Amino acid sequence: MNYPQIKPTLNLDFSNTKTLDPRINFRRGTPGAYYDGKTYAKAEENLISYSEDFSNAYWNKVRIDAPTPGQSSPDGQSTAYLLTQTNDDTSGVVYVNGLTGNIGEEYTLSVYAKAGTASFLGIAEEFSRSGVNTKAFTYFDLSSDEVSLSHENHVADIQSIGDQWYRCSITFTVVTASVLGPLFYISDVVGTTDASSTVPSGSSIYVWGAQLEQRDSVTAYTPTNGNPITKYQPQLMFASPDQPRFDHDVLTGESKGLLIEEERANLVQDSEFIEDISSNGTWWNQTATVSSVEKNQTISPSGEVDATKIIYNTNQTSGGLVMKYHTNTSVGDIFTGSVYLKAGTLDKVYFYFNARDNDENSVASPAIIANLSSGVIESTQDSGGMTISDSSIDDVGNGWYRIAMTSTVITGVDIISLGIYMSGGPTNSNAVYDHFFVWGAQLEAGSFATSYIKTSGASATRSADNASITGENFSSWYRQDEGSLYSEVNTLADSSASRISMSDGTSSNRIFISNGIYPLYVNKNGNIQVREESSAIINAYSKRAAGLKKDDFAISIDGGEPLIDTAGELPLVDRLAFSTSHTSDNHVNGHIKKLAYYPQRLTNEQLQNLTK
Repeated sequence: MNYPQIKPTLNLDFSNTKTLDPRINFRRGTPGAYYDGKTYAKAEENLISYSEDFSNAYWNKVRIDAPTPGQSSPDGQSTAYLLTQTNDDTSGVVYVNGLTGNIGEEYTLSVYAKAGTASFLGIAEEFSRSGVNTKAFTYFDLSSDEVSLSHENHVADIQSIGDQWYRCSITFTVVTASVLGPLFYISDVVGTTDASSTVPSGSSIYVWGAQLEQRDSVTAYTPTNGNPITKYQPQLMFASPDQPRFDHDVLTGESKGLLIEEERANLVQDSEFIEDISSNGTWWNQTATVSSVEKNQTISPSGEVDATKIIYNTNQTSGGLVMKYHTNTSVGDIFTGSVYLKAGTLDKVYFYFNARDNDENSVASPAIIANLSSGVIESTQDSGGMTISDSSIDDVGNGWYRIAMTSTVITGVDIISLGIYMSGGPTNSNAVYDHFFVWGAQLEAGSFATSYIKTSGASATRSADNASITGENFSSWYRQDEGSLYSEVNTLADSSASRISMSDGTSSNRIFISNGIYPLYVNKNGNIQVREESSAIINAYSKRAAGLKKDDFAISIDGGEPLIDTAGELPLVDRLAFSTSHTSDNHVNGHIKKLAYYPQRLTNEQLQNLTK
């Protein structure tokens, strides 16, 4: 095939080098989110092999009758066990042999428990002291929702999860030759921090869902059935101000190139949610169907234990949270809402715009229904004259999805916010167990979602990514009388304005190529010289090569026949920018894999071959 014989004088291969050419001046005044393709966070973990089957030989039983199966469990099933003391003696215990830990590391041990005839649960971890195995005890009162006695080396916690079930946990640091346990004791009274108590025959408690994880806090329960589980997920990174973002496909790790975005603000004031869901909170429980909102329940896309669990009352099929604070709007304004969601026991979520007038009367609530098990948007629902013009669901790993939707403000709408409801959830015999996880809500003025912007108590703005080449760094490779420009770019959304341009800093003299409806545009002294038109805006990666010379212009798109213009002159230009150059508007809003400049007008065949 006929390829260029001349080498490019500018060859920016962002996808492969993942570095910024020193000739590029780059600025972004705030942090920016991206995936680096190599950083993964530990997500769910359970080092206990049989987390629910206490009758399995994996669990040793001392002074306990055969555990009685088929008991009602916190998930609304019948998978819990009743542990019963065999005789008047030291507390009965179920425990696991052979689990060891890394010295100096923190572990968290948890179990769901419910009072039977006994009201106390003892949890212990075992370690070696002077060559003798020693146990460290913490006791939980299952009748009064309290940590009754905690070992000095433990951080203990008890959480009510409904139907008189509690999740009890201890966090501890492994000392020399620790064997961890876990050990769960029936107790009728509180023992001591280094011993169990004496318990009458017939004393009993219910247990379910044991978990051991190497981290400093308890996270969402992960069941096991024969093998321990440790999961990992891609971690959303945050680049420092003025640090370029070389973004990657979140699932495959493929390099996507340099991410360039316009300035955007997240109008949600608490993007990672708060536990206060009263009328005074940033988020509020609009239909009173949400039982509770619990922060820091599992690993979010950020890799931190900061995702929020939304828990529902009995047998609900809808209802949820709405942003309390709204943004003023005008007719024709376009807004995009987005949020990260993960299924719990609930896997369908109703995500919508809550559009109201100045008197807080509801005008419209256009919505999408996302299925968090299949990873699809099941339906979009227009409402009150407002439509969902665009929507998406993107898998970001380990069951998390980023959901986004776009709509335009109509007459009568003065304020707009976001709502997150369950949709057609299962019924559950436990009063407060049905749940899903949420993190990173975003409401922005614009026709597409941009990278996540964290807020905490107030809206926040991410600055634009401004990249340019000027002065001698530009003139050293650019030829004023002829040349060819190659780009491989994708855009985040339908934007005919997204472009890479060369100009003199004004709109009067510029050359730009874009993925929009004008793939090649040339202006000189304020007069249009070339304006090639394309029928479609391409949001996927598109290869484009433009030949530039007086009365000899052409552009080939993805191997297609070149679009040709045989009349026009080149303007004098002195800079390159990944935007319109003369203003801060019209950024690429996407990823640049490659950009190259050849100091020669390549043949039309060469332009076409470059883009195949």
